[in-house]
Amino acid sequence: MKLYIKKISSILLLILFFVFNSCEDEQSLVMTTPDAEFVLQEPAINSVYLNFGLPQNPALTATWIDDITTSTNYIVEMSLTETFTNVIELGSTPSKQFTISVADLNEAIHDAGATNFRDISIYLRIKAGSDVSNSEIYFVTTYPTDPPVITSPATNASFVLSIGSTTNVILTTNWTDAVLGSDLGLTINYAVEAALAGTNFAAPVTIGNVTNLATLSTTHGDLNAVALGLGMTPGVAGNVQLRIIATNSNQSGAVLTRISVPVTISITPYSVSFPNLYFVGDATTPGWNPNNNNTPVFRDQNVPNRYVYTGYFGAGAFKLLEVLGQWQPQWGTNGGNALAVNPGGGSDPGTFNVATAGYYTYTFTTVGQGGSFTVTPFDATSSTTYGTMGIIGAATANGWGSDTFMTQDPNNPHLWFINGVALTAGEFKFRANSNWGTNWGDNGSAENYGTALFNAPNNIPIATAGTYNIWFNDLDASYIIIPQ
Repeated sequence: MKLYIKKISSILLLILFFVFNSCEDEQSLVMTTPDAEFVLQEPAINSVYLNFGLPQNPALTATWIDDITTSTNYIVEMSLTETFTNVIELGSTPSKQFTISVADLNEAIHDAGATNFRDISIYLRIKAGSDVSNSEIYFVTTYPTDPPVITSPATNASFVLSIGSTTNVILTTNWTDAVLGSDLGLTINYAVEAALAGTNFAAPVTIGNVTNLATLSTTHGDLNAVALGLGMTPGVAGNVQLRIIATNSNQSGAVLTRISVPVTISITPYSVSFPNLYFVGDATTPGWNPNNNNTPVFRDQNVPNRYVYTGYFGAGAFKLLEVLGQWQPQWGTNGGNALAVNPGGGSDPGTFNVATAGYYTYTFTTVGQGGSFTVTPFDATSSTTYGTMGIIGAATANGWGSDTFMTQDPNNPHLWFINGVALTAGEFKFRANSNWGTNWGDNGSAENYGTALFNAPNNIPIATAGTYNIWFNDLDASYIIIPQ
């Protein structure tokens, strides 16, 4: 009997244990409803780098929860202060997510009055009618958009250049740029450019280049070369515009360019002569031999320090020499579109590089020990290839009776030359295929170089008898007559 009672007691205790635990389980399963909220969610990453090379890429995406309002239009607001003293509206959306591009966020931060560029604290919040979410903070690195500002010379300043003061400074260009005082640590390259007033910088000439400086000094000689490079007439005042082009690159290689508002000044240049330039390099016919009948760069008859050559270049590189047989003065480039020169005793500049063989037009404008150049592809497919080219006229040995034939360049069928030809004082023309239907004559040049005029009525004059090397380019009718 006692055993039986013990079994019943044990069973009762076990039932009570399960009943007690069941009550605890029921209590643990009781669900509570969370409080309704209107919350801008914390970003996974709150450090934002704005890459100016990808302006349309998303800069950041904000998301939020709204259990309170029934809004179908959310306003995304930004401020530089946590109190939202000054509010910038970034945009609106009917959804609970908002994305803004790199360029738009950069502009908004600048509009808010940010004066630095790195780790700018911005605060975001969401508005739905009168309801406002919490705010979240982001740390943003922006990029500059404001251009440099020229502070001197003053507008309408006048500069009369003097050949007796060639090496003296006459023009100092100064500017301000907020980036130079920033904590970005960027390398900013500045180019000071000039162009004839009213041309909208269609054909600018570079006065000079500096890095991380806000000033450039220019001598009488260099500014005179700029004026002549723009086609100005010696002794005649003309209006020229100056501007600053600021460039820098980021880690991805993207280049940011900012251009100042130009100022207009008056310049009166003087007359001066410039040396001939000759090609040397494996992209050209003479190769790397400085005394191998090196092709001259043709001269602009209206701009004495502008050199233009249209023709065939092989894949490779080249430089320019002033004196045949001598490696200095040597012209090249150290980057961009800037010219550089080693006049002798210094470091040689880098090469002009031709990635793909073909026809190109190179234009070089020298300014002191610098200047600038441009290169554009040239389509020669429709250009006539002539069988022969000659000079004919009273200045030649054969007179007007027959041609004195020129030699065709082995790599460029449109380039012709004749060396050591004796000319008398007189006149001549270029003639193709011994046919008067294809001749080139005088185009008003006052020098022994220029651009001949097709089937012109006037002849090219030779003022002084002597022995000359003559080069002619039938692609653009450029010629040069070089005394030996």
